[in-house]
Amino acid sequence: MVRVLLFIIINIFLVAGCSSPKVNTRETINYKLVSPENKLKIEKGIIGVGMSIEECKASCPKCQFIKKFASTDGSYELWKVSDVPPKELYLHVVNGKIEKISEPGVQTPQSEKVMQKKNP
Repeated sequence: MVRVLLFIIINIFLVAGCSSPKVNTRETINYKLVSPENKLKIEKGIIGVGMSIEECKASCPKCQFIKKFASTDGSYELWKVSDVPPKELYLHVVNGKIEKISEPGVQTPQSEKVMQKKNP
């Protein structure tokens, strides 16, 4: 009986000691360094131009961010974001900030768009 009681007490201490508090996004150092415009986007859960990948992850914690491509010098990266309602997104990151957001699918090359406009 003493062994069982001792076993229960030890388990209570182990469980109580192993629990860690949940970190609030607003308490992290990275969040404190974010610009006011990006803080507003994070609070609304929006991924937008001018944000870093870390800011996007804070804005959409349930999203999956997959790096698809990176230049050798690290100045350009292409990220695929899934689980973004209602579709997937591609983030074009230049020097650490999102420069363009695109959706998957076939896109008309810029030269064809100009030719279509010139020929009615």
